[in-house]
Amino acid sequence: MGTARDALFEYAAGTVRLLPGQAAVTSAVLQGPPAALLERIPQLVRGFAGERTDGGALFRAAAGLPGEAAVPGPADGSVDGSDDGRGCALVQSLPVLSRESVGSAMASRADRLTGAADRLHWELAELGDLPGGPAAGSFAARYALCYAGAALLWLWRAAGESCPEWTYEAVDAVLAALEDPAHVPDAPAALALLPG
Repeated sequence: MGTARDALFEYAAGTVRLLPGQAAVTSAVLQGPPAALLERIPQLVRGFAGERTDGGALFRAAAGLPGEAAVPGPADGSVDGSDDGRGCALVQSLPVLSRESVGSAMASRADRLTGAADRLHWELAELGDLPGGPAAGSFAARYALCYAGAALLWLWRAAGESCPEWTYEAVDAVLAALEDPAHVPDAPAALALLPG
C-alpha cells in the first residue's frame, strides 16, 4: 500500500471480500451516484445508531489476513448478498474505534471523526425528502469522508507501531474536509483529497 488513496481502495476490496453483503453500500459510497447512497438513509442511520459492525472482518481486511466471507444474510431476500441491509459496517465502526483508541496518538482524531459521523447521521435522519443536486453531492461527499476516515483508522489499528506516517496526514485531510465541507462538492472530490 503505497498511498492513502491506494490503501483505501485495497481496504474496501478486502472488506467486500470478507463482508460480501457490504458490496452495494461500498459501491454507492465510493462510486456513486449520490442517490445510490442516499436511498439507503434509513439503513445508514439505524446501523450507525446501533453500531452494527463486524470488527473481526474489518480488522482482518486491514491487516490483509485471510478469512471466510461472512454469511451475507440480505434483508431484502436477494440471493447475491450484495446488500445485507445493515447500513455501512465500516462507518458504523467509528464509535468503537474511538473508544478503543483512547490514550493513543490517534485518539483525538478518532473522536473528531466519530463526532462528524454522528452529526452527519443526525442530519440524514432529519431529512424529509431525499435531496438532489448539490445537496445530495455534499451529503455523499461527507459520507465518503467518514468512510475514508474509518478505513484509515482500521489500517492504523492493524499496523500498530509500523503505521505509515501518511496515515496521520490522510486522517488530518479527511478531518479538515469534514470540518469545512463547503469545498468538497461530491464523493470523487472528497476521495481526491487523500494523499497519493
